Amino acid sequence: MIRDYLATYDFNLPLDDAAADPELPLVRRRLASLAASEGLNAGYYEAQELAEAFLDAAREANAGIEEDDSPARERLRDILDRDLDYQQELFEEVCEMPLAEAAAHLIWLTDLMRQRVDMAPVVSATVGR
Repeated sequence: MIRDYLATYDFNLPLDDAAADPELPLVRRRLASLAASEGLNAGYYEAQELAEAFLDAAREANAGIEEDDSPARERLRDILDRDLDYQQELFEEVCEMPLAEAAAHLIWLTDLMRQRVDMAPVVSATVGR
């Protein structure tokens, strides 16, 4: 019975549930919706990279670092310069927020994406994909 269920497991279930959850802030529902179209690994790693960059930027802001060429600002520019659609869309969803708030939303998404990735070996081992 478990094998039959996992054979048709939809890796987007956590994202679809989050996108439809009226209890979540709109930004998190929108982030989940954007992430649903991404592959397991790339979607996770790209969200994680952007979340870490925003977290670093928030740390710099808290430390009073305001230089235009600070490491976190350079990292964010490098990410955006690659012009990856998914990361650009995630950035657009949070770029108007305070850095720490944006980082918190992106970290939430990264955790959700990791849960999605973590199911792949379970499904593979059980179903033999």
